[in-house]
Amino acid sequence: MEQHGVAIGGKIYSLRVAKGMTQEQLAAILCVSPAAVSKWERNLANPGIEMLWALADYFECSIDELVGREEKHLGKLGIYDSEKIRLVEVAEELLACSEISRKQGLLALDERMKQYEGESKFLPFAIHFFLQSLMKRMDLDLIFELLENYVTTLASEEQREGYMITHILKRIASGENTEMLREIVASFVGVGYWKKLEDITRREQGKRTREEIIGKYQDKKLYSEKTALLERFEQVGDFEIQAILKNLDNETLTAALNGASGKIVVRFLKNLSDRLLYFVSEDVDNWNGTEEDIMKAQRRVLAVGGCFLVE
Repeated sequence: MEQHGVAIGGKIYSLRVAKGMTQEQLAAILCVSPAAVSKWERNLANPGIEMLWALADYFECSIDELVGREEKHLGKLGIYDSEKIRLVEVAEELLACSEISRKQGLLALDERMKQYEGESKFLPFAIHFFLQSLMKRMDLDLIFELLENYVTTLASEEQREGYMITHILKRIASGENTEMLREIVASFVGVGYWKKLEDITRREQGKRTREEIIGKYQDKKLYSEKTALLERFEQVGDFEIQAILKNLDNETLTAALNGASGKIVVRFLKNLSDRLLYFVSEDVDNWNGTEEDIMKAQRRVLAVGGCFLVE
């Protein structure tokens, strides 16, 4: 199977070896024979649609990514999870809505949502439903009971976001003060996430674009001659880089990149989502380790991704 010139067999192989798995181990997890895995990787046979779903779930990627129809930036690395980062973004929007409602009234939120460009689909729906229900003189308790029912219909990874939106919106309707709302928000997203994102947003996001953040590393020099272990990854493809990233923690990546040249740093950072890029960039800039730490981290990257290097 090949999409846009990218054979699915190579992608299955890349994901498997990045996890340090044998064909036999992957076959056991998927309840197929090792011969079947071998045929997929050599493009002699194609996994069926149900097996594609199983592969995508196991390797934490979409089917589109697996068959090469879609290029995505990685949104999860170590402690940094794109779902939690998005939760913070939604929380920030809710706090902005709180300020608007206090100054202009609840109905002003309708205009705010017309300009909303965030990723949440439930937020604009919830606010529109809330306002329309108010116009119909529906009881507040019933409004939020119905919203909670809608939350249960969301995908599992979106339900926490839905419950937060419903809970905060209920507090906004009751006139809760901003400081209390911030405390409630922190209880949903975690204090560490909330504080770190506030710091990064204040110092970085409002000042620099994605291209500017990545661009500042282009002329970076090696930490020392000994820390050139990753330089051969310049020729490795994006899918392979993402397979490597999925199997690294953020501390290892941060230390490894601090020893690498600019071309390698850029190569890895380009494969991170926007929000994750801000987090990792902040860590790289504030890193304070030793040459020994760098070499240990780079050896770990080699252990994960060395199979992708062409001799």
